[in-house]
Amino acid sequence: MNVRLFVLFVAAALAGSAASIAVTSAGTGGRTVMTTAGLVQGDWERGVQVFRGIPFAEPPVGALRFRPPVEHKPWRGTRLALDFAPACPQIVTIDPTENNNSVQSEDCLAVNVWTPAADSKSRPVMVFVHGGAFIEGSARNTGYDGAVLARRGDLVVVTLQYRLGPFGFLELSEIGGSEYAGSGNNGIRDQVAALRWVRQNIANFGGDPKNVTVFGESVGATSVGILLAIPEARGLFDKAILQSNSAVRVGNDLSRARELARQFLRVAHANSVEDLRRLSMSELRAAEQRLFDSVFEDSSFGPTWDGTVIDEPAMKIIQEGRGARVPVLLGTNLDEIRYWSTIEELPLESKPPALLEKQVAAIVGDRASALVDTYQRADSEYGEAVIHLETDLLFRMTSIRMAEAIADLQPTYMYLFTYRSTSPWARYESAHSMEVPFVFGLIDELDSIDFIGRGPSRALLMEQMQQAWIQFARTGDPNHPRLPHWPRYERTRRATMQLGLDSKVLEDPLGAQRRSWDGVPFDGVRPSVAEVAVFLTDNANH
Repeated sequence: MNVRLFVLFVAAALAGSAASIAVTSAGTGGRTVMTTAGLVQGDWERGVQVFRGIPFAEPPVGALRFRPPVEHKPWRGTRLALDFAPACPQIVTIDPTENNNSVQSEDCLAVNVWTPAADSKSRPVMVFVHGGAFIEGSARNTGYDGAVLARRGDLVVVTLQYRLGPFGFLELSEIGGSEYAGSGNNGIRDQVAALRWVRQNIANFGGDPKNVTVFGESVGATSVGILLAIPEARGLFDKAILQSNSAVRVGNDLSRARELARQFLRVAHANSVEDLRRLSMSELRAAEQRLFDSVFEDSSFGPTWDGTVIDEPAMKIIQEGRGARVPVLLGTNLDEIRYWSTIEELPLESKPPALLEKQVAAIVGDRASALVDTYQRADSEYGEAVIHLETDLLFRMTSIRMAEAIADLQPTYMYLFTYRSTSPWARYESAHSMEVPFVFGLIDELDSIDFIGRGPSRALLMEQMQQAWIQFARTGDPNHPRLPHWPRYERTRRATMQLGLDSKVLEDPLGAQRRSWDGVPFDGVRPSVAEVAVFLTDNANH
């Protein structure tokens, strides 16, 4: 390290805040950048500079396991930022939309940065939160490579990791006392800590800390909804994109979260938090699997309305106008539930009609028969009607209710992704997560092709979507010349951009189906997690 960089490093460590921009050539074409914890060295790849595995918090191990994230201590010298951090601990499943998660460690709280140049140019910043039901996924996923998006948009892309399953969402306040209040939301606290790191450091990577867009898919989008709602995240981002948000499949009230914790201790053969700390990562994962094999199943872990981190369901806060007043872009895919019927092989299309009506009746009462009939009239096949009904129940209606609530308060733009996969391997159609390769510009990667196929006009749709996301990150408005004019969403017209082989604005798409759910708030309380979970269970269990 030369003298100038050493002086800057010491100054940063003593001040405990970001130093002045320090960028020098290093090694074989890499770049060295000062962060609040010290120097990091990245490299050039695919036309941009990449910095991988930069820790934003101390490893949450030992006494820090089950505790809020703690800012990382300064390190000496230059830290190589060439490799991804390990994935946060999880039970690995075979899933074509997820990869690279088998390398795991509790020392996983890190960010990755792609930037056109670590210079003094203040570029828009996009921070991505991955999905995975709060129990799996990571920023190691090659489907979240930010190089193409950063290069095309001349912006900085950041991906982050957060603790999952019992490591990030185990509510231990009843067992461990008040010092563990909020432990059921440590995964959300990790996301806030990562956003705080971005605010403090991203200028040194060529980004504008005053123009940050947080975006996420699936429970990544659910996380964005929570970040919109909680005071702790206020001021850490300036725009939000929610891809396939669901307020109805995740979330626990405090009593359910505490019961979950009691059952977890039982299957882990532990009597206290100290006992849990003595268990290895593998032993905790084994206990998690035993819990999933019980009545709690794999939708057990998720954010908790604990009164410490999250006072109430995030959707309720947003619907009442108490969320962050920032521009929002949100939407869903036409056939979200194909993910579960195809990839997870749940026989949803053969769900007995009487069972379907019974499950719907638990939510809408005596209107169930008419609601099911509305979907059956709209689709030529019964199985398709089931897919679209459950897609709306789990995803689309959440987005619509959010858009209805905030459209008068802040710029709001709605989309419906309708591109259908041409993969020869399975019937994916417009399944959950199908839009992700288009957003990141990775439609020609082999892993993506297996999922989305090689259908015509893929490149045009990718350009349309990427540029819309880029423009929104720049200005809070997704409009650009490659798409028809995209109006803001409002209750009367309900203008929605159809993103597909024929991208165009639709007014109140699938309006009859939407109206079928009138009176159901989709606020994170009604319908309840229990009422919705049964829709994705195997028919043989009934």
